[in-house]
This record gives sequence, C-alpha cells and structure tokens, in this order.
Amino acid sequence: MTAKSTLNALLRWAMPMKSNRRLVGRTIKQVIQSPTTIPKRVNSTNLGNFLRYRRRHFDCPVCGAKTTPLYDFPDLALRREHKIGEMRETLQCRECFASMRERTLALALLDDWHRRTSIRHDSVAALAADGLGDVRVLDSDNFSAISRMLRGDRSYVRCSYLPDRPWGAVIEPNYHNINLERIDFEDSSFDIVLTSDVMEHVRDSDAAHAEIHRVLRTGGAYIFTVPYDENRAEDLQLVDTTTADDVFLCEPHYHGDPLTRGILAYRVFGRSLFGKLEALGFKVDFRRLETPGNLVMDGDVFVAVRQD
Repeated sequence: MTAKSTLNALLRWAMPMKSNRRLVGRTIKQVIQSPTTIPKRVNSTNLGNFLRYRRRHFDCPVCGAKTTPLYDFPDLALRREHKIGEMRETLQCRECFASMRERTLALALLDDWHRRTSIRHDSVAALAADGLGDVRVLDSDNFSAISRMLRGDRSYVRCSYLPDRPWGAVIEPNYHNINLERIDFEDSSFDIVLTSDVMEHVRDSDAAHAEIHRVLRTGGAYIFTVPYDENRAEDLQLVDTTTADDVFLCEPHYHGDPLTRGILAYRVFGRSLFGKLEALGFKVDFRRLETPGNLVMDGDVFVAVRQD
C-alpha cells in the first residue's frame, strides 16, 4: 500500500463519506482555499442551522430513506446576492445527497404523477420501482439524485449541454447532448420536462421555453426551479444579450456546475416569467412548499402545464 492510499484510507476512517465530520472537513478545506469566504460561511447563522438540523429526522422524497441531513455551511452572502434561499442548496439527504432544492422538485414531480395517474408515491425511488410506463420524461440534469433514481427506465431521457459535441448526439442510451434553445426532439415527444436551476444559465431562455412547450404533449408538465425574486416585476438582467457578445451588467455570477468549474448566470427571474409562459400556452403555478416531514422549508418550484 502506498503512502497516498494509506492516507486516503485514514481519511475515510476518520471522516466517513456520509458523516458530518466529512462535511465539516470539506468546508474547512474550501475556506482555506478561499479565505475571503470564511466569515460568509463560518458564522453564527450557519452554526445555528447546523446544530438545529443535524439530528432532524425526515423522509427523503427522492430515495425514500428515513435519515438525517448534512449541512455544508453555505456562503450566505452569495446566496442573498443570487436571490437563493440560504438553505435551498444544502440540508442534503445523507443517503442520496439530494439537496432541499432537489427534494422540492421531487415533491412537485410526485404531485404531478398523482395528478395524471391518481397514484401517490412517497419517493422518486418508489416511482422508479413502479415504472414510468408510457409517460416520457426529459430531464436536463444528468447528475442529480432524481436522475440516478430514474435513469434505468426506458421512458426517462436525460440530457446535458456539451457545446464541443454535435447537438442531438446520443452520448449513451437515453442520454443526449441538447441545446435547450433548439431541442433535438419532435413535437409532443414528452409528458414531463424537468429543469433544476438551469434556465438562468440559458442565454435565450424565451427560446428555450418555447422549445419546451413544443416538445411537451397537451397536458404535459414543465416542472422547474430557477432563482426567482417575486418582488421584481421584470427579470434582473445580469448580462446584456441583445447583441452577439455578452455584455456584463454587474460582476459576473457563476454557479457551481458538475461539467465545468462554474457556469455563467444571465438573469434572476421576476414575475414577468408568468406572462411569458402563459403567452406560450402554459398554465403556470408557482408553489412555496412547506413539508417538514421531508425537510423542505420554503421550497420554491414552478409547475407549468401545456394547455393546447
């Protein structure tokens, strides 16, 4: 055994993957790498949330586990700047690592499944075990806990944005390279489209929403989350996209992304989103979810159902 493998074995023993010690150790490493974030992450609010929730038992609506959460000491200043709730991206399930945002999306998905089938599942894992049947789902997140639960089903299609590959290319079965501004599927191909904090990163979100409407069948649901400021009538534009080149209107906002070191955000959505989606033919429902049993507090999710 090499010195490196011995060290890694010791770290796994001292800080098991699903332990609070592992999360605290990772947080310490991150703040050492970015010292300016220390007061934004290591503060009384985060410490209070960690102590408050670390032993809170809940039922995960993604994997179905009865577990306790992991709290990763988020950068609270950055969350406020990006109009994202301070706990929205944390409180991960200890088993599948679904964040509160993912659990919120899962609850909306399960509710829509009940709407269309009258069958109520308590988790996406239970839905996956039962099978999607002929209900086709397009999911833009290939890396989420929801994706890991559903990807074995033939009716579940996932996609990523890989600009260095041909659009529409099949990366592997039921996994495609898709630009949401021009989706490479025929009209009325899907019953459900899922996006989770994706549309703020799409340069022309209006074109992407029109494409999602096109590929949905009548009665199909577009279930999604985005940074949303309900106090704003119009979107908060972070980048001017009216010309071919991006023009930054403020310090660039980059969000974490599993495919890159960071992905540019173009906007924070305002209430005008409703009118734009309704003009396409959607009936739009914005939900604030409070389900303490699933450890979802002030969860925010949109459900837009195609009417025509």
